[in-house]
Amino acid sequence: MNIERTGESVLRPVLATEQRPAKRRAVVCDRDEAARSAAAAILTDEGFDVVGRLADARDLTEMVADRRPDVVVLALDGVDGPEFEALSAICAQRIAPVVVMATGSAPELVTGARDAGALAYLTKPPTRADLLPAVEVTIARFAEMSRLVAEAAAANHRLHTRKLIDRAKGLLMTHRRMSEPEAFRWIQRTAMDRRTTSLAIAGQVVAELGESQQHRAAS
Repeated sequence: MNIERTGESVLRPVLATEQRPAKRRAVVCDRDEAARSAAAAILTDEGFDVVGRLADARDLTEMVADRRPDVVVLALDGVDGPEFEALSAICAQRIAPVVVMATGSAPELVTGARDAGALAYLTKPPTRADLLPAVEVTIARFAEMSRLVAEAAAANHRLHTRKLIDRAKGLLMTHRRMSEPEAFRWIQRTAMDRRTTSLAIAGQVVAELGESQQHRAAS
């Protein structure tokens, strides 16, 4: 008996390698249980995975460092105490962006939160219309800041590498009578032979030949 094939099913099986996009993660810290629950509910409804809900900010920095959320929503009562200490530590270490919620907008509190590194400031109680835009802007600003920091670090590393290799080339030209191209090729070839980087070889050259040069100058 012949079986007629009418084509593939429109219901394609989900492959094991296919994964849904990971949910963004959030941590909420507020002594006020009602406000804490309200903020967590708003974020959950928006698709966030609230991976931490704390009343005591003394454990906040450790939790954030461990769970690496995309955003932290932190209630702040003043410019001292465990809440402010956690805010300062999280922002100084650039672990995650922080949205601050406070019962008021006293200038010293706003200034303190800003200077500590908070990227958004809201007054309580949190509303969906206020919290969600603040969270989105905070996440975007933190991502941009992280990108700029990474680019600056990469540029500094390239500059340091170029300066060190140039110094190593100069020492090889002086002590080994190499031309500049020969010195550069020697650094590259030695790095390949030793399975390391040109920066590491340049550092060794500067440490060895530079030290000997200093000894001769001192004598």
